[in-house]
Order: sequence, then structure tokens, then C-alpha cells
Amino acid sequence: MEDDELDLLRDTAARIAESLRPADTTRLMAADSAQALAVLERAGLTGMRAAGATAAQVAVVATELARTSAPVAYVDGESGGEAALTLALVCADLVGVARGALDDALRHARTRTQFGRAIGAFQAVAHLAAEAAVELAAAEAFASHAAWAVDALAADEALAVAAAAREVCAEAAVAVCETAIQVLGGMGMTWEHLAHIRLRRAHAGRRREVDGTTASGVLPDLRGLDSPAEAAFRAELVAWIDGFEAGADDSAGRPRLAWHRALYSAGYVGVSFPAASGGRGMPAAYEAVVNDELGFRGMPPVPPIGHLAHALRRFGSDAQRETYLADLLSGAVAWCQGFSEPGAGSDLAALTTKARRESDAYRVNGTKIWTSDAVDSDRCLLLCRTGEAGHRGLSMLIVPMDAPGVRVDPIVTAFETREFAQVFFDDVRVPAADRLGGEGDGWAIAMALLAYERGPADIGWTSRLAAAVAEMRARGTGGDPVLAHRLDHAERWLYALRLRVRARLNARDTNDSADADRVPGPGPEGSIDKLLLTRVDKLIGRLRLDLVGDEAMTGYLWSRAAGIYGGTEQIQRDIVAQRVLGLPRAR
Repeated sequence: MEDDELDLLRDTAARIAESLRPADTTRLMAADSAQALAVLERAGLTGMRAAGATAAQVAVVATELARTSAPVAYVDGESGGEAALTLALVCADLVGVARGALDDALRHARTRTQFGRAIGAFQAVAHLAAEAAVELAAAEAFASHAAWAVDALAADEALAVAAAAREVCAEAAVAVCETAIQVLGGMGMTWEHLAHIRLRRAHAGRRREVDGTTASGVLPDLRGLDSPAEAAFRAELVAWIDGFEAGADDSAGRPRLAWHRALYSAGYVGVSFPAASGGRGMPAAYEAVVNDELGFRGMPPVPPIGHLAHALRRFGSDAQRETYLADLLSGAVAWCQGFSEPGAGSDLAALTTKARRESDAYRVNGTKIWTSDAVDSDRCLLLCRTGEAGHRGLSMLIVPMDAPGVRVDPIVTAFETREFAQVFFDDVRVPAADRLGGEGDGWAIAMALLAYERGPADIGWTSRLAAAVAEMRARGTGGDPVLAHRLDHAERWLYALRLRVRARLNARDTNDSADADRVPGPGPEGSIDKLLLTRVDKLIGRLRLDLVGDEAMTGYLWSRAAGIYGGTEQIQRDIVAQRVLGLPRAR
């Protein structure tokens, strides 16, 4: 069904559901469900499955009825006892409950004032709401997939998906409803407020027993989502992996660069970039195909350069894209990104590295720190100050790392690598032609770049996590039921992350502008993806340490960094709260 048809169905169901809800909780608890069903029947919203509706259509109605807390026993009447469909509709119900609870909490947080400000402006409240939004995003992705699977997959596979989806949706719904009560405060603990009704309904869905449900099966491979064209592309990739031989490493001790170049030569780096820039001009969803297959086969991920490449693609001049983009994608020239400073980490607007204009060039002085891969890089995309204090005075320069006055001091990480560095710029001359965008455009470019850097597909992270889970599955849990439960839990949340990634990449394709070289970026919703990625990375990192032992310490330490690089978890929550959920700024 097309998105506009689903939207129309959703709007219709929401309007009718609102009219069904009694004005007070006392009447809601004793409401006549049969009477409500009669109203829905007249509107053509019952017996939908029997009339040939897809599971996705029925799930939309179930979600809206739950969101408005309409007193309707809808799931059983539509599922016909089919276990996978029943579970999929339970998931829809749980998602609707969670969405309604979060909406209640957000309305309250925007209007309730304390200490002269709306409570949503306080970080403690804003971060609660942002975390609830992450829970809900994962649940929505999995619930949507479960409804799709009922009609698209074999019965056993659909049941495995729906059973796993119910676990994630139930966990998320209970967490969101509990968070809503915390945000609502005392009001959330009153009988007349819907908060306790929503929480009761979330727990009911969590405990719901469904006939025909067996122990959760193995989740079907997400390759089942491939379109025929994607399947053909994947087959091509699989054939290349099967024939791949690393050969001698001719990259002077830089195996990551050797892998980058091999992968690019085969056509699997920047597949969504225009052919003129060294890509293949494919939809963004093909990036997920590459990530998924590499992870499935235990191969290294795609080099994490997507954020830099997208910045050049979106903001570079024709000459800059022609000069730099193909070499970046191919690995012929290695790049790093100079953002953080000793006194300006999360607060990029406070950076002090200065670029003073001198005729047709800039003279750069300052220091950057935590610069990934600076030791091996040939160029740096440098955020620096060319004007007034604050974000309006920032610009972006392309700086050769071998320019006179550039010094790179490696920083040894906790796991004994040298991928970070402190970079010093002492009177470095940079031609004005190597400014990316206009003078003063640095902040806008940096925010767009960071949105890509936070995207699990754009930095190739999902394949690494999938490989870690596959390794743990192969190793086994030694009969330990606690470890087995934790592995199932981590795998379900990784599955939700991968579903979210695919949906977001497909949406990016749908929203492409007419100019293929100026495609829109992920937007602030990318911070939800980053927070979900961080959660899954930490789950897997800690589990692998407990399962494997000290040999997994490096991966565990890296998982702790997930909440720091690309903007800390706390910064991501601020972005979600203010720019996605519409809560007021703290200052």
C-alpha cells in the first residue's frame, strides 16, 4: 500500500478513535467495547483482514486505537487466531500506547512551568523524553516490519519476526509509559489521567499469551527485504567476496587503507554517489546492502568516510568535487576531520583555531585534538574561525596535512592504537579556493557532516556489530541461560537498529532533490539513530566481554566510545529533545 493511502487510513482511524474515547478515566475503565466496535464497523475499520486488507493496513488502525486509548478489543477480532498476525497487532497496539504516552508527556513538558520556565527546557526532563523517543523509534521499526512479514514471509519466519518484535515493542512501551509518568509528575499518578491506563495496557501487551507461539525462532536474514535489483546487486557483492584475496599489503603498514582501496576498486565504496564522482549512482538503500553483507560474511566494514564525502558532495563547488571527491572515495587520498579542540569538544561554537584572510589565502593558527586517522591522512577538513565569536563566524577549509606549519602528534588510545592525534597549525597558508562553501558557512556544513557521521550506515557500523553477534552465536553461551537471554536481547535490538537504518536510507532516497549532487541530509532525526546505535554497541560490547573474556576488551572499550564520538550522548539527547520533539531550549 502506498504511503499516502496509509496516511489517509491512519488519519481516519485516529479521528474515529478520538471520538470513541470517554471524557474521563472512570468511564474509560468501564466502557462498552462492543459499542465502540459497532462504530468502527460502520466506518469500515473492522473485518479488514477478512476483506483482504494487508497486515500493515490493519496494524495502522490498531496503532491509532491504542494511541488514543480507545476502549476497543480490536486485536482478536482482526487476527483470526493467526499467531504471527496476532503478535504483529499486539506490537502495533504497544507502539500506539507508547506514542500516546510520549505525546502526553511532551504536551505537558512544553506547557508546564517551574522556576519561570517550561519544564521541557530542563535537561533532566528533556533527556528523559529523548530516550523515550529512541525506544519508540526502535519499536516502530520492528512493529512495521512484523506487520509486513505476515504477508511477505513464510509462516515460521513471520512468527519469529513477530515474536522478537513483541519483545522489543513491549520493553519499549513499558519504558516509554514509565517515562511519561515521570515527566507528568504527580499528575501522572492520578486516576483521571490516562498515564496509568497506558502503562496498564503496555504491561497487558507484554504479558499477552498467543496460541500457536513457540519458543522464539531464529530471526530471518534481512536480505529477505531486498528488491529484485538489490538482490542482484547483493549477488554480485557475494561473488566478489567469495573471490577476494587480500594479497600482499602494499600500503606501507596501513591495512585499513588497503581494504578501502580493494573495496572501492570492486565498486562497493560510495555506491550511492554519482558515477562522475567515483560512485555508482545507486539509491542510498544499497549502502545498507553492502554493510549488511560484509557483516554477515565477517569482513571489515566500509571505510567510515561517508560523512566527509557527503559534505564535499553537498557543499563543494564543481571544481572541488571534481578535484577531491573521487580520490576520497577511492582511498587514493586519505582524509581526516579537524573539529574538536582542547577547549571546545562538544561546544564547537567555542572553537578558537583562527584563519585570517590574506588576499587570496588564509593563514591558520590553532590546535585540534582527537582527530581520527590524522597520522595517516593527506588532507584535513578543518573547521576554523574566520569571523565573529559564536557559530556565525566559522568556516570550513581543506588543508593539506603536509603543508608547512602542520604538526601531528599521535595519541595512544586505551587499547594501544594511534588512530587519534593532536594536530597543530602554525601559520599554515591555505588558498581561499580551498574554502568549502562560503565564508561563515562552517557551522551549517559541520552540522550536516555530523548528521551523516551519526548515521550507522554512513559510518559502516552495523556490519561490525552484526559480525560480533555472529561470532558470539558461533561460539555459544556454554549453556548459561543468563548469557543466552542477553545474547537474544542484544540480537533483537541490533535487528531493530538495522531495520531503522534501512527505513531511514529508503526515506532519504524518497526525499532526494532534483539535483542529485545536492541530496538532503539525514536531519536531526539522525541523532535518534546515533543514540540507538550507541545503545546497541554498548549492549554487544559488554556481552562479548562477559562471554569471550579479555580478548574482547578492545571491542568493549570501543563500545564505551560510542557515546562520545560524533557528539556525546548528552548532546544527541539535546538535539532530539529540541529539534525532533519540539521541547524548548535550555538557554
